Amino acid sequence: MRRQLGFAYVEALVATVLVLLALVPMLDTLANATLNSQALADAATRDARLRTKTEEVLSLPFAVLNAETYVAGANTPSAVSAALSDPVGTPRRIVIVYRWDGSALTAGDVGLVRVRVAWEGGGLGLEVLRSKWF
Repeated sequence: MRRQLGFAYVEALVATVLVLLALVPMLDTLANATLNSQALADAATRDARLRTKTEEVLSLPFAVLNAETYVAGANTPSAVSAALSDPVGTPRRIVIVYRWDGSALTAGDVGLVRVRVAWEGGGLGLEVLRSKWF
């Protein structure tokens, strides 16, 4: 009887095919991960830009923010502040400022304003409250 040494040609061919079949889904997963990482990087950049704009607006004195609520057509949850928003262009961060009594929009000055910074056209947005006392 002869002892068999090594692999036969057919065994090597089958092993190669199995390895290739396993690589196809792995490469597809790698391609998707690369695309997703770019999308996440873009989302993180947009979020950082919103946070920066929010901090810019919050660094203004309360009197400036409150004055924006008295501009004609302002003090509504949809009135965009032209003075605080980015210049017209794409992509544009818009700022909406209106007086707030802690639970709803108010016509009176209670020392509290609600600030919303969002991307024009929808999508991600940040909302914060600003008080004249803090």
